[in-house]
Amino acid sequence: MKTIRDYIESLFLGIQETPQIQKLKEDLLAGAEDRYEDLKSQGKSENEAIGAVISEFGNIDELLEEMNMKTEYSEEMGREIDEIMIDEAETFLKVQKRGALFISIGVAAIILGAAMMFGAQALYGERMGEAIGFIFLLGGVAIGVPLFITAGTSMSNNRNSLNDRLIPVQVKKLVENKKADFQRSYVFSISAGVVFCIIAAAPLMFFTTMSESERYEMLGLGLTLLLVSAGVFLFIYAGVIMGSFTQLLKHKYFISDEDKLGPKAKAEKNKKKPVFWLIIEKVYWPIVVVIFLSQSFLMGNWGTSWVIFPIAGILFGIFESIFTSN
Repeated sequence: MKTIRDYIESLFLGIQETPQIQKLKEDLLAGAEDRYEDLKSQGKSENEAIGAVISEFGNIDELLEEMNMKTEYSEEMGREIDEIMIDEAETFLKVQKRGALFISIGVAAIILGAAMMFGAQALYGERMGEAIGFIFLLGGVAIGVPLFITAGTSMSNNRNSLNDRLIPVQVKKLVENKKADFQRSYVFSISAGVVFCIIAAAPLMFFTTMSESERYEMLGLGLTLLLVSAGVFLFIYAGVIMGSFTQLLKHKYFISDEDKLGPKAKAEKNKKKPVFWLIIEKVYWPIVVVIFLSQSFLMGNWGTSWVIFPIAGILFGIFESIFTSN
C-alpha cells in the first residue's frame, strides 16, 4: 500500500497543502485501498492490484478544477517542480553501470599486477623477478588509475546533474523493475565472489605446505591474489550497480552526496525528525568534545580518552535510528 500512498502524494506535489487538499488526499487513499482489497479478493496479485488501482486515477488537474481548488506551486517564483525524467534515470543507471565496470576492472588490474609480481619472483628468482614484477605492478596501476579517474568523473557529473531533484513515482517504478531483473545476477555475483575469496587461500596453503622454499610461497601468494582479484571484481561490479538502484529508490529527492544535502533533501530529511532530535544533533558532538577534553586535560587520561569518540559515534547512530525511524 505504500506504493499507492506515494503515488497519491506525488499527484499533489507543488500544490499548497490546505485542509481541503488534505481531505481530498485522504478520500482518494481510502477509495484506492477499498479498490485494492476488492481486486485482491478477485484473485489479483499484489503487483497487479496496485497497477490497476494506479491506472484508474484520472487527471489530478481536472479533478482540482471541478472542485474549484487553486493550484499553487510550493517553489518560489511559480516554477514547476523540477523532477527527474525517465530518460535521465535510464542515463544515470547506464553511467553507473559503466562506472562499475571501470572501477572493478581497475581494482582487479592492480591486484593482478601484484599477483604477477609475486609470480615473477617465483619464476625468475629474487633479482630479475623483482625487476619484472615491479613492471607488472606498475602496469596494473597504470591501467587502474585512469579507469578510476574516468569512472569517478563521469559518475560524479551525472549525479550532480540530478542532485536535489524530485524522484517521481514513475521513475521509481522503472527502477524497481530494473532492480528486480538484476536481483538474480546480483545474488550470483556476490555468491561467486565469496566462493573465489574462500578458495583463494587454497594455493597459498598448498604451496607453503608442499615446500618451505620462498619461491613456492611467492607462487602460492600470486595464485591467491589472482583468485582474490576475480572475487573483488564481482563484489564491486554488482555492488555499485545495486547501489545505483538504491540511490533512486531510497529518497524522495535525489542525493548525490550524503554529506552535502540539497535544500529540498535536507528539508525532507528534517521533516522525519522530531524537534527534540534536531536540538540534540546541534549539541551532541560539542558535548562529546567537552567530555573528551575534560578526560584528557583534567583527568590526564590521554591514553584511553580517545575511545569516547567511537563510543559516541556508535551511540549516535543507535539513537538516530530509533528517533528518526519512519
